[in-house]
Amino acid sequence: MAIIIDHLNFFPNGLDWWSARGGLFVTAAEGFFLISGIVLGIVRGRKLINEPMRKVTKLLLKRGFQLYVTAVVMILLFTFIGWIFYMNNPGLKPGIISPDTNIFTVLWQTFSFQYYYGWADYLRLYAIFLFISPLVFWLLRKGKWYIVLAMSFLVWLLFPNDPAVAFETQEYLQPLSWQVLFFGGAMIGFYWPKIVKIWNDLKQPIKRFATISLLSIAGVTFVINVLIMLSIMGFNFDAIGVNPQLQHDLCVNFFDKERLPLTRILLALIWFWAGFYIFKKFEKPIVKTIGWLIIPFGMNSLYVYTLHAIAIFFVHLYLTGGELWWNFIVVASIILAIRLCIHYKVLMKVIPR
Repeated sequence: MAIIIDHLNFFPNGLDWWSARGGLFVTAAEGFFLISGIVLGIVRGRKLINEPMRKVTKLLLKRGFQLYVTAVVMILLFTFIGWIFYMNNPGLKPGIISPDTNIFTVLWQTFSFQYYYGWADYLRLYAIFLFISPLVFWLLRKGKWYIVLAMSFLVWLLFPNDPAVAFETQEYLQPLSWQVLFFGGAMIGFYWPKIVKIWNDLKQPIKRFATISLLSIAGVTFVINVLIMLSIMGFNFDAIGVNPQLQHDLCVNFFDKERLPLTRILLALIWFWAGFYIFKKFEKPIVKTIGWLIIPFGMNSLYVYTLHAIAIFFVHLYLTGGELWWNFIVVASIILAIRLCIHYKVLMKVIPR
């Protein structure tokens, strides 16, 4: 839901608080990758620990190929639709390849992920990571988690640590940095029963201290980040040293999204586990109030992500943001329309779940 709200970018809309307009130093995307890795580690790692590695590999590669095909089809679909119908439309998403480009060049660059376009471009990252996952789970099965950790760290180091590198280059190299979240999550999922046991075996005072410390750090950093974000929106916090320049400097040096420096990874982990604790603590009332919406979204995440990409692409071509009431109607309509598509299984035989 946060990704839908952020990508639509119709602000204010009354639901800004859900995603913080994507203006924080950690966004929903980090959580998306971390959760995906954790789920994969549990479902394809720990739960299949007694199954032959060949079976696990087949399942992982099948899913990776499914995501690869989906990504390629979406890129080409958005590109051809843009070329044929909307090249003069100001709402067309930037970054589309020139219509004068040789069609074989377009196909080759798309198949090799040198070119990616549309609102589902992160599918390429998932496809790449899933193709590598058999090696990761083979090592984890042998207890060599430290090798996985070392390899992931070394690959992360390959990303150029230079803010001056062109954004297009950074975006192209993003798999190098963001694999840390996915494979870190996979390791957490694989060892989830052990992690839970270690936590449960801790003495109550230690657990209480750790929980209070985590929630306190998360709360303080979140409030500070919100104040910085509000300063960009025109609120004056100069008295406490919070201003748009501070936000720019911190983003460039410590919280760049593509480069994913250690500071951003650390903050993502702090917020993620604090959020996990809060949701677990209040799971019953959350499920009772909005479970009808967020549970189907979570159980059909790839389907929802694909549908959202289609919806956002066309909404930007025909509609523009306006007053709060209008923005709310548009955002809420897209979210509810996708929920209805899940209920009626619209194109579920075509779009992977």
